[in-house]
Amino acid sequence: MNKSTNFSGQPIVKQLLNFISSDMVSGTVTGQNSDRYYKRLKTYDPLVAMLYATLSGISSLRELSTILLACEGRIGHLNLKYFPKPSALSDAYRNRSSRVFAEIYYRLFDKYRSFLSDSSPLSLPVRHLKIVDSTTISLFSDILKGVGRNLLNGK
Repeated sequence: MNKSTNFSGQPIVKQLLNFISSDMVSGTVTGQNSDRYYKRLKTYDPLVAMLYATLSGISSLRELSTILLACEGRIGHLNLKYFPKPSALSDAYRNRSSRVFAEIYYRLFDKYRSFLSDSSPLSLPVRHLKIVDSTTISLFSDILKGVGRNLLNGK
C-alpha cells in the first residue's frame, strides 16, 4: 500500500490543478497577451471554471456561476480570486481567444505525454481518424419498453 500523503484530503479539482504549473499558465498568457483588457477575471479563472464544470457535469454558465457562488467558502483551494457572474464568464470566453487555452492544453500534453497510456512513442499510421458508434443500447429495454423503435406488431 502506498504511504504517500501528497494528495491526502485534497479535492480532485485541486489535485488536477497541482499538475498545471502557474509558470506555464502565466508564460502562455504573456505570450498570447490574453489578459490585456481584463482587470479582475484573468485567464486562470476561466480555465479553472472550465475544469470544474467539466468534472462536475455542469452544462450552463448560469449553473456554474450559481454553484461557484454557493460554494464560495468551500472552494478556496481553487485559488479563484473572483467568483464571476454568468455574464462575466460569457464575456471572458467570447472575447478571449481560444488559442490561449489550446496552447495550455498542448503544453500540458507535451509535459505529461509519457505518463498517458494511449500516447505511445510510436505514432499511428492513420491520422485524424474518427470512429462513430451507432449501435443501440438496450440496457433498460425490459424496464423502458416504450423507448426505442416500435415493434413489428405495432405495439
